[in-house]
Amino acid sequence: MALDIIYNGMRIEPTLSATRELLKEGKDLYDVLHILEEGYDCSTSKRKENITEKCLKKGGKEYKVVLAETEVAHPDGYIEKVMRLIHFGKIAYKKERRREI
Repeated sequence: MALDIIYNGMRIEPTLSATRELLKEGKDLYDVLHILEEGYDCSTSKRKENITEKCLKKGGKEYKVVLAETEVAHPDGYIEKVMRLIHFGKIAYKKERRREI
């Protein structure tokens, strides 16, 4: 996975569980960046102000990306602000069908 993907001036850094979710779906951080740039806000509940949640519908699927703005301390004492990828998911998306009675 690439380590130089930038969103809102901050590097995207995946957690171990988010990396596993990406690998399971065959996606990478470039796909995450595409969802962030082209997607829409899909938060179903109120999130903390440092949490970003974006979705993108593609075909019959909806992809969801959840990021948290955090700080990472490096061994040399440098503190870097990063966007930590905490969740990547895919769900089936179907339009609701109306039945006529």
